[in-house]
Amino acid sequence: IKLSLQTGVDIIPVYLFGNTTVLSLLKTGILATLSRRLGISLTYIWGKWYLPIPRNDCKLLYVCGQPIGIPHIPNPTQEDIDNYHTMYCEQVQRLFDKYKGKVPEYKHKKLHIM
Repeated sequence: IKLSLQTGVDIIPVYLFGNTTVLSLLKTGILATLSRRLGISLTYIWGKWYLPIPRNDCKLLYVCGQPIGIPHIPNPTQEDIDNYHTMYCEQVQRLFDKYKGKVPEYKHKKLHIM
């Protein structure tokens, strides 16, 4: 958001449904323990044929909203950044709520933006 404000470039809110289902992720075991101890992420991902090739049996849905007009502010304040970040998050939430019914796995899910 800060870079967008500094350059005056509009932001387009997007959400990709299903991106977490095309690959599997090893979440437990030695890599998870080692990751926590080292403070870095060591992961093993796999898909088709146990390779990092996305599975093609998963439904993906990419949605994008209307561009959010961003003014050119060479030195934006934290208030400016927070204001446009809130606008962006609200639009992503709107997209999620509007289209989640199109992908059965998401029908009853809620989006939590931290």
